[in-house]
Amino acid sequence: MNLAVSIVIFFILSFQVMPVALGVDAQKTGLFHLISIVLFLVAGQVLLFLMGVWLGNRFMHLISGIQRGVLFVGFFLIAVRYSMEAFKIRKGERTYAIEKPALFILPAIAQAMNTFLAGILLYFIPVDLLTDLIYLSLFSLIFTLLFVFIKNDKLSTSAISLLYMIGGGILTLVSIYFAFG
Repeated sequence: MNLAVSIVIFFILSFQVMPVALGVDAQKTGLFHLISIVLFLVAGQVLLFLMGVWLGNRFMHLISGIQRGVLFVGFFLIAVRYSMEAFKIRKGERTYAIEKPALFILPAIAQAMNTFLAGILLYFIPVDLLTDLIYLSLFSLIFTLLFVFIKNDKLSTSAISLLYMIGGGILTLVSIYFAFG
């Protein structure tokens, strides 16, 4: 069951690349720049997840007695953040229109903060780190490639906002599963 829950978590965490990838104009961007932007976005997810896992392995053993409560509160807060960001995306406040690939480093790191928090929390869920990295990388790459080629308009921001709301709802259910399951 832990593998299925972790796959769902990584699928939802990979939604975070969508608003940033939507700001890329694939027609105006050269192939090299497009590849570097995609790699920045996926690497941001993976690196912040690894930093979260590293930090979780260092400190989370101190609160292992209340791990159900920590998992519930942590994933519930991530779900709330998803729901709040859905409204910002709907208004167009969370999309980026950046021309140079080097400027995607900061948004790539900023959008992966929930992944960092989840990496810390996954100390309490015994799963294989390599498998987790593969799922996170694969899902992030798929969503990045998909939304790089989608036009940045009202319909696409509405779709991302809807996906964020659904992701927040599913993460709420995951947090309840951790609390009572």
